[in-house]
Amino acid sequence: MKELRGKIFNYIFNVREWGIFVKRLFSLVVIAILSFLIWLFPISLIVAPFYSMTTTKSNVVKIHKDISGKTTIMSLEYGLEDLLDEGLVTNFTGVNLWIDNKYFEQVGQLEMYRIAVYTLENNLARNRGTGGANKYLVQARSEIYADYELPIFTSYSTRLKQAIKNIQKYTKQLEEDNTKQMNDKRAVFIVNSDNLAEVIDKLKQQLQTNIMIKSNFFSDDDKFYRIKGNLIAMQKFLQGIEYDFKNKMIDKSSYKENFVPLLQIIQSAIAQNHIVILESFGHVSKLEKDANIIAQKLGELRDKLRNG
Repeated sequence: MKELRGKIFNYIFNVREWGIFVKRLFSLVVIAILSFLIWLFPISLIVAPFYSMTTTKSNVVKIHKDISGKTTIMSLEYGLEDLLDEGLVTNFTGVNLWIDNKYFEQVGQLEMYRIAVYTLENNLARNRGTGGANKYLVQARSEIYADYELPIFTSYSTRLKQAIKNIQKYTKQLEEDNTKQMNDKRAVFIVNSDNLAEVIDKLKQQLQTNIMIKSNFFSDDDKFYRIKGNLIAMQKFLQGIEYDFKNKMIDKSSYKENFVPLLQIIQSAIAQNHIVILESFGHVSKLEKDANIIAQKLGELRDKLRNG
């Protein structure tokens, strides 16, 4: 036993072994730092152009006629899946350092999708009979991350995939509980004008938040693409809403008069695309003006849905 303790003591306090350990650790740290620097430049500069293509139109949302509300829910799921198919730039520090247009466009979309899930959780899918929000939508909202500037490595793709899974679980419950009494349902989707008015109001607030951002020569392009990202996500979500709430909007005389023109203005705004964003050519102010008109139209639609 005494001999064993001696060996352990000699091993722990062996200066030569510690010297070898420190040298190897230092080498690994140096290699890690050099690898990161090489990634930042020049490798990420070569990779960045593959992530630089921005969006000029929104895909048409698939219609689901089997369950009321499913088209709206699926428009959200499809939008998130489209982002994953593009490849999230939020995962690549080096890429968004050199070419950040796609980065801010995706951040703008994720902001609006998070608001969309919030409106499902608190308005369209809240079961007033049981008094609670659907647990899967609560989790989905938390997975669509809001802060993309944390100084840590976070897999936003993993979080987004988990959000999609939770939305799918909610949809499955909605299908299974379709014929149950309201108090027995785990998942609901309420199609009425008041709930839709609240949804429209929340979308409007998110858009106005980015419109109010003060920008300068160096951040004009960030603001441009963040607003554009908001509009891309909003258009996809509104396409789903169009199918499920069309009759309600017709009843409130707001479909042809307000909703259809709103979608047209959004599509026109999304189509704006420039190689370089320069306020000297009015790029930001033009999109900002269109976004203000869209926010105004959203307000008018909201008021009609509330008052008729």
